[in-house]
Amino acid sequence: MNALVFDAGLPGAASHAAAGLFTKNWIGKKLRPHFESALPLLDELYGIRCVLLENEVGESESFMFVPPSAILEPNPNREKVSAVGDGWLEAGGERHEGWVYVAAGIWCREFAPDLDVHGRAGASFAFDGERDGKIRQIEYGRQAIAFVRDGGETYFSDGTAESEYTDQHERETLQRAASLDLTDKPIRRMFGYRPYSPGGPVFRRLGQRTWLATGGRKMGTILGASFARRLVENEIGIKSAKRFL
Repeated sequence: MNALVFDAGLPGAASHAAAGLFTKNWIGKKLRPHFESALPLLDELYGIRCVLLENEVGESESFMFVPPSAILEPNPNREKVSAVGDGWLEAGGERHEGWVYVAAGIWCREFAPDLDVHGRAGASFAFDGERDGKIRQIEYGRQAIAFVRDGGETYFSDGTAESEYTDQHERETLQRAASLDLTDKPIRRMFGYRPYSPGGPVFRRLGQRTWLATGGRKMGTILGASFARRLVENEIGIKSAKRFL
């Protein structure tokens, strides 16, 4: 099977800003089946990396990650998808037929008007050079993290996700970066909107050959792989997800 990815590169698309970081300790009972389904697929296709992050008391905690640069399609079709139907989509005035999987973040609502999804904005940053990995608890379920996500630079995020993102939020994020010894000017800013839906991420069938997934918030790497595997193996009925992805 061949897969064609459509990505218009819309401002605010958040995948490139994600850490791709995860650990079993972050997975609740509800998401445990997704975690167990995603891990072998992520490792087979992209290779799961491991990193040690030092916490507040100087102890090292082990995490897994897959950088978005390894997963995102490097040469997608940049035409904006204008319409989606059962087994077809239109982009750039051309119609494409096949199995359709809508995974468009906050823009999913354009293809499913009844879908309740909204965006919460935040920014992550890249700093020059490879620094030691660190993690600091901000509040329950939210951490500031710094680690080498991509070679030659250090990635930083504090999990900011705001309905109304302001300059003050950005200043606070950079102050938290400075508290982890990232005091120089960032070499790159990565801004995006995380998709939120009541009750959690949605995986929905729109037609016989069309499906939709809203995005996974903080656990997007895990849920993206799990939903893709479910789509290919259970919905389409192909036993090897690798053939599709």
